[in-house]
Amino acid sequence: MKQIQFEADNAALWTEIAAILDGSQADQRALPALYRRLCQCLALCSQRGYSPALTDHLQKMVGACHRRLYGTVVERPTTLLRWMLVDFPCRVRAEWRLLLITCLAFFGVGLVVGLLVWYQPQWAYSFASAQQLDQFREMYQPSRIHVGRGGSEGDLMMFGHYIWNNVSIGFRSFAGGIFGGIPALISLGLNGMHLGVIGAWLTRDPTTVHQFWSFVITHSSLEITGLLLCAMSGIRLGLTLIHPGRLTRAHALYTTSQTMFPVIVGGSLMTMFAAFFEAFWSGSGAIPIQVKYAVGGIGWALVIGFFLFAGRGKQ
Repeated sequence: MKQIQFEADNAALWTEIAAILDGSQADQRALPALYRRLCQCLALCSQRGYSPALTDHLQKMVGACHRRLYGTVVERPTTLLRWMLVDFPCRVRAEWRLLLITCLAFFGVGLVVGLLVWYQPQWAYSFASAQQLDQFREMYQPSRIHVGRGGSEGDLMMFGHYIWNNVSIGFRSFAGGIFGGIPALISLGLNGMHLGVIGAWLTRDPTTVHQFWSFVITHSSLEITGLLLCAMSGIRLGLTLIHPGRLTRAHALYTTSQTMFPVIVGGSLMTMFAAFFEAFWSGSGAIPIQVKYAVGGIGWALVIGFFLFAGRGKQ
């Protein structure tokens, strides 16, 4: 559809919204429904590459409607809650294909390599040195697990270490996604391979199997999911740069970044929360292994349930 026809078809809608916004039309009960139609107009305008003037005009009108509907101080906490509980999971579900690809890159490689090491332990030396494998085995011996790992000061130091480690891995995955997606998938594959090798190696040893998995499961639902979401966001931005459609690359990148912003922030926050659990919960010897397994299982169930069901029917 040409822009002239598009403007003619929607002129009445825009005039009615303008009348509500400037106060010449007293009845504002229709504004929410009109606002949804206006957002659809803006999306079509951006997708079809209509003139910047028209796009800017619709963006300003959308902003004015949003401020009229959600802009009061009283409603801001509700808006933030909606962003967390509706926009974030809905955006992840909308990108389920990319999420599936990132899951295959991480879990697929990890499972294949893990099974290989499980059935043929000598293959572990092809992925890690003998010194590294011995270090991990020593690290997860029951005698090496101490309550609090040195008290509150030690826990805080580990928290800082895990924050840096998790955020840096998430950032590398996100940045790798921007460069065409291949570096991000390679990074995910390497992380999955590392988990598969170490997991299978320590699982074969009865003295380390429960110490390792009870440590990993308690924070992995947040850390791994956050890592996958960071990579997925970067890949989406990278694909936009490669195939901007009818938009300029700068405009397409801006639009996509606005759309993926909840996922970028949400994934980053998940990795940071994972660092908290990793420092203060996962390595604590005061917590029984059975409790860690139970909490870890509940954590995975909550994360999966959140992204499957949260926000459905509320957009």
